[in-house]
Amino acid sequence: SQMISGIPGEVAFDGPTRAAGVVIDSATAANNVFGRAMTYNDNTVESVQAGGAGVFAGILIHPKAYAIDGIAMPNGAQGEVLFMGEVYVELTTDGGVIGDLVWFDTATGELGHGTAGAGQTQIPNCVISRHNVSPETPTLAVIKLTN
Repeated sequence: SQMISGIPGEVAFDGPTRAAGVVIDSATAANNVFGRAMTYNDNTVESVQAGGAGVFAGILIHPKAYAIDGIAMPNGAQGEVLFMGEVYVELTTDGGVIGDLVWFDTATGELGHGTAGAGQTQIPNCVISRHNVSPETPTLAVIKLTN
C-alpha cells in the first residue's frame, strides 16, 4: 500500500514514545521546521538548534499543538523533540525503503536516507519504518528512532 497521509513532525503511531521539552535557539530560525533534526547547543539550559554538531536531541514534533504561521517555530519558543518513537518526516532524498538509515544535514537539520556524507550526521538507531515512500509523496516517510 502507498503512504499519502501524515505531516512532517506528527507522531505516526501509538507505542513506546519518548520526547523532551526544549527551548529552540538556532542560528537561522527559518530552519526550526517540524520534522527536522535538532541537536543540543547549550547543555545547561536544554536549548536545541536545527542541525548542528552537538549531541542529537531528537526530531521537532507536534506541529498541530502550536499556534504558528507556517511550518517553522521562532527562536526562544518552547518545543518538543522526539528521541524514541515513530514520526512523519520530509526527506531531501526520495526513493527511501523500509530499513534505510537516516541522516541529517548539520547546517539545516533536513533529513535524508542512506549513509551520511560530508556535512551530514547519521542519526543513531534510526531507520525508515512501516512504509516505502510512495510515488505520490516520494519524500514523505515514517522514521523509527529506538534510542
